[in-house]
Amino acid sequence: MDYPYTASDVQAILGRALARQHRSEFSETQLIEMAEELGIDPATLDQAKLDWSAEYREAELRRSFDQKQQQEFKSHLITYLIVNAGLVGLNIVTPDTHPWSLYPLLGWGIAVVLDAAATFKWIDHDDYEVAFKKWKKKKQPKRLQG
Repeated sequence: MDYPYTASDVQAILGRALARQHRSEFSETQLIEMAEELGIDPATLDQAKLDWSAEYREAELRRSFDQKQQQEFKSHLITYLIVNAGLVGLNIVTPDTHPWSLYPLLGWGIAVVLDAAATFKWIDHDDYEVAFKKWKKKKQPKRLQG
């Protein structure tokens, strides 16, 4: 029986086969030759390359944004730990028996947890997208924003 493959099935299967057989990179000439063998016209190939390039740049930007977010979270967490360790230490050495250091520890701790949730995308994907688009707009050179 001849199994009916979708275009995405064919792409996935051929991609895996090429990855197993060809462990190196392909040249532009090889790409054009493969497209010709598959009956893909040059205009379609050119558009596919443009689409791939745009998707690749977007993925690179997202990785860069995620790294920035994680670095900012790490900085926030380290600041939280250092400051609150100092406050707890101060609370311990002062003669006052009331554990006042718990208030900033818990209050700021909630903010750290919310920051972690946003950084690691545990909640609200829309907020992530808004933050990413805002960061991306700031990162682009002024002449490209128009």
